[in-house]
Amino acid sequence: MPLTLATPRTGTDTALMRSALTGEPVSVLDRILAILDTVRESHGSTTITQLALATGIPKSTVSRLVGDLVRQRYLARTEHGVVIGLRLFELGARASTPRRLSVAALPVLAELFNATGEHLNVAVQEGQDMISVISVRGRLRPAPSRAGVRVPSATTALGKAVLAFTEDEAVLRDVLTGFEPDRRHSFERELATVRAEAVAIDRCETFPGVVGVASPVLSPERLPVAAISVAGPESDMDANRMMPLVRHAALVLTHRLALQTA
Repeated sequence: MPLTLATPRTGTDTALMRSALTGEPVSVLDRILAILDTVRESHGSTTITQLALATGIPKSTVSRLVGDLVRQRYLARTEHGVVIGLRLFELGARASTPRRLSVAALPVLAELFNATGEHLNVAVQEGQDMISVISVRGRLRPAPSRAGVRVPSATTALGKAVLAFTEDEAVLRDVLTGFEPDRRHSFERELATVRAEAVAIDRCETFPGVVGVASPVLSPERLPVAAISVAGPESDMDANRMMPLVRHAALVLTHRLALQTA
């Protein structure tokens, strides 16, 4: 089975201090980072007034930037104030995902390879693409992908498995850009089916003659962390037989990742 396999706050403080001493304007990015750092360090919730006092940024500007960050899910509002949003947790999870996946996925891939003998991939999403983190070469020659290779989310089973569960509207919008209305509606219906069945299929859409079957690896909040797939030749790839095997592998990997963070 051949295999291919919170920073401390410094720049923000420096920029804000320089602005206070010299009157130089602080960039929008500096202000956003200062707000995020302050919310993070509150270890709970904080208010617009407290953020303005802690950062030295005008209250009206804090209110506007917080509104933007809430809309993008980097922050969230509660009855007690402002808290870190789900999107920051997602980004943190993605940053450590390759290492965590490598530890958790190897026994799962070994079992899946023994059951199928086919080409296997575990991949994570980045923008409009899926990036293979771990690849196990099966009988396909040449191998359709290897670790580190990007494949499009819109056509691959891996990408569809992740897109069906994502709550990032910006990613979905980017993927659907350029789709004709009929294609868009068809793709949205396909994602609804993937959500219901927790399995996606690529019937030679990405690589000629290659059929892929994938299932999402989800966080406890049912957000996509990664996806695992099996790919084989169109001539004798039994997608129906592969679907429960891949779905089971994804569930086991989901459980193993949850145990790592428990």
